[in-house]
Amino acid sequence: MDVTFFEEALRREVRPGSFTVEIGDSALPVAPQPLEWWKREPGAKPPVGSDVLDWVQDGYVLDIGCATGRDLEILARRGVRGHGIELIPAAVEMARAAGVSCVRADVFSYVPPRTVDAVLAVGGNGGMAARLAALPEFLRRLSSWLSETGRIVFTSTDWRKLPPGTFNDGELPEGGYRGDIRMRLWLEDVAGPWFPWLFADPEALEKACSDVGLRIADRKEWQGGIAYAALLERAASA
Repeated sequence: MDVTFFEEALRREVRPGSFTVEIGDSALPVAPQPLEWWKREPGAKPPVGSDVLDWVQDGYVLDIGCATGRDLEILARRGVRGHGIELIPAAVEMARAAGVSCVRADVFSYVPPRTVDAVLAVGGNGGMAARLAALPEFLRRLSSWLSETGRIVFTSTDWRKLPPGTFNDGELPEGGYRGDIRMRLWLEDVAGPWFPWLFADPEALEKACSDVGLRIADRKEWQGGIAYAALLERAASA
């Protein structure tokens, strides 16, 4: 993802609905991003799937790719403490200005100062793994930060439930996975660079979990199952 491009979206005043994401090799329409929500503009509503935070009732939380800290803000009002990591400088500034503990850091190099009771990979941020082949190691990294009974809230897209003929229908290379995609952001009429992302279907996620000693303890779905969340915990034998 182009950090500079996202930075500009947060710092500029832009038309409502003009910050969007495009999925490559698909006929799907661009999807508006919750910029007004991240900016804490009056009347802005939380994005679909925010009720996944109901899985987190106590303990200490780490939110990866926390944007401006809205989810941590919601949890703090419920008495759940935590902190976030984010690459976008403007987002970190906005989070801190709202009283949210946040540092600028990359999930692939960050080392938390303490174990946590929950890791949030929400808002589709399970896609940070970028490729299915990298998902087990990504999950292993997140689980290494957990307390003994800690859990991961993982959200992604089940590409199999997208309308037929609209998504990545070309011939795949041998061993390829259709959920290994590319995306780019649009700010008004300007497109950012393409970047890799992962749409992991639930069965692929379950397999990756089993490879690293995790299991899916619960699931939630939205938009007819296209968007989903999985609550991951250590398997009994792990």
